[in-house]
Amino acid sequence: MRYRTGRVAGILRQGLLQAAALAAALLLAPMTAHASTADYIPRYLDIRTPEHLRGVPINREQRDCLAQALYHEARGETELGRIAVAQVILNRVRARVYPDTICDVVYENRHMKNRCQFSFACDGVSDRPRDAKSWRSAVRLANGILCIGGCARRAASPEIERLSRGLKSATHYHATYVRPRWARAKKRVGQIGLHIFYRSERVARTMPASY
Repeated sequence: MRYRTGRVAGILRQGLLQAAALAAALLLAPMTAHASTADYIPRYLDIRTPEHLRGVPINREQRDCLAQALYHEARGETELGRIAVAQVILNRVRARVYPDTICDVVYENRHMKNRCQFSFACDGVSDRPRDAKSWRSAVRLANGILCIGGCARRAASPEIERLSRGLKSATHYHATYVRPRWARAKKRVGQIGLHIFYRSERVARTMPASY
């Protein structure tokens, strides 16, 4: 029995060391927009997967796609405003009516000029970040939101926990200087800076139970 107990403890220690190594690799990886799609973080090593990340594949490529969205869509906003934009993207990943990865959500319909989900993805302008400081900030925030490095057994990342319940359920947003027709059919759940956020009941019905 003692032998078996010691062996199990050794396996657990090895698993924890592997988890730490994977987290360090992601945190220290080059910040490129087209990193390898391999090396998903193994969920069996997570003590508790936060609610906002359940069913969301996470690797360097997905992290960088989220950072691209934060950089291009909201780098002029407060940190809370950028977190709310990220929450919309994660909610769409978890909804059955949208693609099931961060990159596919962010770049959905990118081939349709000025008709995609996030304008920067199909405006014909290079997505390469030009402001190094803002890009580093976007990557750092994306790391936190995706719990890369761990979330200390929280129900959500510290960043997501800052949002109100209404903003946690947001599925759409638009800038204050435009008035899209679709906004009339959705429930307004809040505003941060120049972005107004909405919840689509149709989309929400295809998502797992909210936290």
